[in-house]
Amino acid sequence: MLSEECFAEGMRAWADKLNELGAEVCRRPDSWLRLGAELDRLCEFILREDNERFQWRLESDRDALEAAGSLRDASARALGALEKMRARQICAHGRSVDLYSSLLSASVREEREGLRLRRGDRVMFIGSGAFPASAFAIAETASEVLCVDIDEEAIRHGTELARYLGMKASFRFLRSHLDDPEFVSAATHVFIASLVPEKRDILRELRSYVRPDCRIVVRYGNGLKSLFNYPLDTGALTEWRAAAPGMTGRIYDTAILRSRTTAYEWQNSHFIASGT
Repeated sequence: MLSEECFAEGMRAWADKLNELGAEVCRRPDSWLRLGAELDRLCEFILREDNERFQWRLESDRDALEAAGSLRDASARALGALEKMRARQICAHGRSVDLYSSLLSASVREEREGLRLRRGDRVMFIGSGAFPASAFAIAETASEVLCVDIDEEAIRHGTELARYLGMKASFRFLRSHLDDPEFVSAATHVFIASLVPEKRDILRELRSYVRPDCRIVVRYGNGLKSLFNYPLDTGALTEWRAAAPGMTGRIYDTAILRSRTTAYEWQNSHFIASGT
């Protein structure tokens, strides 16, 4: 357990342990349960209210901030390895649930209700991973879901899992959110995963494509939540406006955005781009 006196050192040790367990999963597939348990410990640490005393370290201690970045990178790699193994296990042996998956499922249900997703919606999920639990939950309502991930192995596992769960008809996977500009322009919702580090760059690229009423759901984590999520300065998103109240109190926080571009400006820009 981390202490205030050795906070930075403890986070580096935790990062080393996750890196070790992640590498072991590649050599010994049966060790994925130990990795999942370690990530669950990290979730529990983040959500414990009495651990808020560590917050000041991340705000004022450069060494702690760098160590937090190392732990975040390690947890992202570990989750990627775990999701690939979990996808294989489910396709071979059936379902499994751990704390992170349970927390994610609860968060997705809350998001789905808050966003009022409807039949016929077209949803893009950026940073879907090999085990796109959020996208699967969203697909229960949306008519089409486009998953995006830069990891080709994650795409392969996600595609196999969608086929196994009988969802392949409503699912597609691509490596870039710009590979299908027509879908981006027609999307009703775009989700950006908490473990996507380049959130602001992606938002900048999306702005010229998404329609004005498209809701952008950005997951992020600041403070202690940044140990398992990439952070976001929501105050710097001046080209976007809040489409609905953000959601907090979970393993990650959520900003729900709409572009400040008007319908007229959007239609005019697309008219010019099409050359008609």
